[in-house]
Amino acid sequence: MNIKHTILIITYNQEKYIRETLDCLFKQGVLPYEVFIADDCSADKTREIILEFKERYPDIIKPIFHKKNLGINQNFNYIFQNVKVSGDIINILDGDDLYKDNMLKTFNDFIEDNHLDIVNEKFLLMTNTLHLLPNGHEVEAINNFKLKNKNYLKLKLRNKIGNRLTGISRKLYEDINIFNLEIGLWADALFSFDLYTKCDKFYFINKSFPVYRLGSGVTTSKKKEIFAKSWIEVANYFLENRKSYLDKKDIIYLKKSIAKSKIQLDNTLENKISFLKYYLLSFVDVLDGYNDFKSYIYESSVLFPKSFKNSVKKLLGKHQLGD
Repeated sequence: MNIKHTILIITYNQEKYIRETLDCLFKQGVLPYEVFIADDCSADKTREIILEFKERYPDIIKPIFHKKNLGINQNFNYIFQNVKVSGDIINILDGDDLYKDNMLKTFNDFIEDNHLDIVNEKFLLMTNTLHLLPNGHEVEAINNFKLKNKNYLKLKLRNKIGNRLTGISRKLYEDINIFNLEIGLWADALFSFDLYTKCDKFYFINKSFPVYRLGSGVTTSKKKEIFAKSWIEVANYFLENRKSYLDKKDIIYLKKSIAKSKIQLDNTLENKISFLKYYLLSFVDVLDGYNDFKSYIYESSVLFPKSFKNSVKKLLGKHQLGD
């Protein structure tokens, strides 16, 4: 079976990482059929590095150089709306992230061994994922294989499952939603959730391939504020526009997450009481297996001074916990 792989990449000022990202695509056991790279008007040497790879692989590398900066989500939307993909399996990658060797070949072997219908079936190939720490060490981020046979929408809503948008069948990709530009930086959470609602089959492979690089961006208090405001927008959007997918426990989770974000924006007693109410009610997620106990305990640190929060994060394992 001749299985074609499309890779979609967005970049912006990633000269430090883009070479390693592009290099990894040619260590996959099979060559990608096409690699589209949408560069968002980088001001560094990202463009020059992309053109080096274009010269090396002229039939595979297909650059798109925007003349003005669009922003992350709009750059993705440009690809979804303007790029005609030819691959059977589509993989989406940020310009500073990686794939471990032989992911594409592993996908091919799984598809052939299990006789998957790459033309007509809407499916996702679910591998485990890794985090690359600033010190160069790799650690497991999500072991998706252990989550087989659970409710994947509940897990995705809580950001407890994810394959970094790899292994998307062509039929599923054709039904993909674009990013909602009205809800800010957390629009990818809605995008991924909607992708899962459209997926008919989830196939699990007990190997780790996508690597998300931690600490490659600049985190500022202003950026944290932007993320908190965006999450409130996204969570309210779920509550108002995805009601048919939510049960009482999902609503509790979303209201807890809204209250947590409000504390990050305004550390008032009222916001803390609201969070504590939904936090206690959400312990059922631990009992049901949709949250782990470490993460649940860490969530409570939002109620305490930053020094206490950092101590708890260090104790429980910083790389496995969010903010």
